Amino acid sequence: MATIPLGRYLWERIHQCGINHIFGVPGDFNLTLLDHIYDVPGLSWTGNTNELNAAYAADGYARVRNSAGCVVTTHGVGELSALNGIAGSMTEQVKVISVVGQTSRAMQKNRMMIHHSIGFAPDHQIFSKASKDFRCAAAELMSEEGAVEEIDRVLRECFVQSRPVYIFLPIDLVDRPVSAKALERPLDLVNHGDEKAIEEAAKAVIEALASSKNPSIFVDCLVHRHQAVDEMRQLVDKLAIPVYSSNMSKGIIDDTHPHYVGLFNGLPSAPGVETAIQASDLVLSIGSLPSDTNSGGFTRRMKAENMVEIDTEVVSVKGQKTFSDAPIKAVLRKLVEQIPLDGMPKVAKPQLPERPTEDDIDSKMITQSWVWHRIAKYLQPQDVVFGETGTAAFGIPDTTFPAEVTWFTQTYYGSIGWATPAAFGSEIALADLAASKARARGRTVLITGDGSLMLTVQEVGNMIKQKLCPILFVINNAGYTIERVIHGAKQSYNDIVPFDYRHMLPFFNMPEAEAKKNFHRAETKEELEEVLGRENVKAPKTVQVVEVVMDAMDVPWRLSTQIATRGPEAVKEMKEAGFRVRDMGNAEGFWN
Repeated sequence: MATIPLGRYLWERIHQCGINHIFGVPGDFNLTLLDHIYDVPGLSWTGNTNELNAAYAADGYARVRNSAGCVVTTHGVGELSALNGIAGSMTEQVKVISVVGQTSRAMQKNRMMIHHSIGFAPDHQIFSKASKDFRCAAAELMSEEGAVEEIDRVLRECFVQSRPVYIFLPIDLVDRPVSAKALERPLDLVNHGDEKAIEEAAKAVIEALASSKNPSIFVDCLVHRHQAVDEMRQLVDKLAIPVYSSNMSKGIIDDTHPHYVGLFNGLPSAPGVETAIQASDLVLSIGSLPSDTNSGGFTRRMKAENMVEIDTEVVSVKGQKTFSDAPIKAVLRKLVEQIPLDGMPKVAKPQLPERPTEDDIDSKMITQSWVWHRIAKYLQPQDVVFGETGTAAFGIPDTTFPAEVTWFTQTYYGSIGWATPAAFGSEIALADLAASKARARGRTVLITGDGSLMLTVQEVGNMIKQKLCPILFVINNAGYTIERVIHGAKQSYNDIVPFDYRHMLPFFNMPEAEAKKNFHRAETKEELEEVLGRENVKAPKTVQVVEVVMDAMDVPWRLSTQIATRGPEAVKEMKEAGFRVRDMGNAEGFWN
């Protein structure tokens, strides 16, 4: 029987999952494992500057591919460095495969004091235990016997549950032979669920819709995580009723769609949005992730008796009927198939009131009320936009995107620094997709803050090394503005080292003359308008950095409104600190 090394089997299987690039950092317990990557046609090693960045990059790659990403680290120090990134993927249900090269089985059995271990009789599995709650499945490989089945099992769980998994491979197992024939067995990566439950759930949903008079749809981000975007769009088109989104689901349904009303986030919603959706006698809520930052500080409330909730595995109809083992993708597909063309309510799109005029509209300086709308106009179809935790995550959702723009923000886990390596992963993924003609080669547009950027700025070097061409908008507002608006506006802990961003590209080995052309700085609206019109910013051939200088005490109205949900003392502190506190939405009582 033909055999292959276990390490080769692992990479072949991961490649069969749709992964073409492996992120990570080499270490002496994974080096021989990395060698086998080069044996797999179509699979490439894409190294990172540290393991945390590698985990973030795999997360971004997975989001953009609408599939999975892979990160490989070494025993102890490597896997722990990546753990924060894996935790974010777990929280936001992103498919990431974490491969760890471990010490040999003999070293583990004899509790040898091998470097990267802890104590005088070290338990080499202590690091695996640390990641237990940040994964949905793991393969602790201790023999070549049964190893291929374990690998296949764990890869399936990654896709079925849409969460991270771990595969631990001791260094002395990497080259052990396993059956090559096992690779011929197709991987089943589909969450089939219970067909009867899916059928009954769809029937109950259709009955609820047919008996309503003014239904609407609320779409959230878990639709994307569970690969149900196509079905979601088909359902929206077929029902032709008003549609709303959250901060994290913006773009799943185009902002330009004829039935799209707006972003509903409770109190931090645009004028008229909350009133419009609350007028619905039935809300079809799909893929909800109701964290504080994705629900307006838990102010996005809907009556259970008016709700049909299609969650990732469970469907609940008006709080009366519940159907388990009904995966979201399968339920949406069934609805698209079975909803009749006639007999469904016809609902006109609500007309929202005019947006209030900003009080600083005449400012010549760049303001939060202006910049996000201007950047939105700069966007093009097929662009992928990453908004870092901070003002970007609350500013960009207030804008109107062109059609076919994809938006990602890590609003729930909220680990600052995530977006820069995730944008690196995005660029790698977009190149993959364009090469396979799965989609047009859009631009990666990263919007990050000066504080967040410095946590993971090293990955800009890899963008240059890999000859990628993202556009990096760096909001220079002198520190952690999102923390200032929460508390301690004038405290030194919210200050950062003031960097001169002109030196960033040359530092990462871009030639001086080229770096000068690809760095742009704007302090005024007029200057930013000129920058956005430059050809290399509109159609980049290499990394572009656009430094946008803004006031440290200026924040998006959605952010200040969300902070205001904490109560009158929060409003008082914001005002005393000198923040421009605006109410563009519904939170009228907060400003008195």
